[in-house]
Amino acid sequence: MRRIHALAAALPLWLAPAGAAFAHAHLKTAEPAVDSTVTTAPSEVAIVYSEGVEPRFSTIEVQDAGGKRVDKADPHTAPNDNKRLLVSLAPLATGIYTVVWHATAVDTHKTEGTFHFTVGAQSAMAVEKIWARATPPGAQTAAAYLTITDHGPADHLVSITTPIAGMTELHETTNDGGVMKMRPVGQLALATGTPVTFAPGGYHIMMMDLKQPLKAGDTFPITLTFEHATPITVQASVAPLGASAPMGHDHMTMGGASK
Repeated sequence: MRRIHALAAALPLWLAPAGAAFAHAHLKTAEPAVDSTVTTAPSEVAIVYSEGVEPRFSTIEVQDAGGKRVDKADPHTAPNDNKRLLVSLAPLATGIYTVVWHATAVDTHKTEGTFHFTVGAQSAMAVEKIWARATPPGAQTAAAYLTITDHGPADHLVSITTPIAGMTELHETTNDGGVMKMRPVGQLALATGTPVTFAPGGYHIMMMDLKQPLKAGDTFPITLTFEHATPITVQASVAPLGASAPMGHDHMTMGGASK
C-alpha cells in the first residue's frame, strides 16, 4: 500500500512538462545595466527575467556603498509583463549601488543574485567601437579594442578592468625590425580632441586569466579609469574568432550613457 501511495505522489511529476518542472527565472537584462555607469540617477530598477515571476515572493533591494537601503520596498511586475520586475528608488546621489534580487518563478522555483551600477558625473570621454574576438576552447587570454576621444582637458588613461578576467593591462604591439613585440603601457596620454584607436597590431586591452570563454554575439563590461575624468563602464561586443573589425552597428558611450 505504501508503494502505491508513493507512485501516485510521483505521477504528477512524471506527467508535468519538462519546461514547467525545471523552469527558473534567470536575470536577462537590467535597467540600469549590470556594472554600468549612468549620469542621471534612475527613479527605479527594473530586471527582466527569463521566466515570469511572482511579485509577492520576489524582491529587489538596492543598497548604497554603506549598506543602507535606498529602494522603496515596492517590488511589482510591469503591466501585462510578469517577466519584468521593478522597484522604486529614493533620490540617489553619485556613488556605487548594489542590487540584491531574489526571484520566485510562477512555478515556485527560486533564483537570486547581485550586481552593481554607478551613478556618476558626466565624463569628458567618448568611447566607441568596443569589441573583442571570440576565444578558442581553453584560451586563458584575449584582447579587446576600442576608440577613445577626450573631449575635455588633456588626461591619462591609468587603468582598465573587467570582471571576466583575473588581470587586465594596457598593451602595445610594435614592429621592431620586422619582429612583432608586445609591451605593457603604464599610462596612456590622451590629447584633447584626438581619437586614440586600439586595434590589432597596436594598442589593445590584454585580458589574462579569463574566467569565462568569449562567445560571438556576447557582451561584457570594461571599466576605464582616468587620471582626472570620471571613470566609465562600457559594454564590449564579441566578434567571431579571427575577426579583424567589430561587427554590426557602432556602439558609443560618453560618460557611461549609451548613444
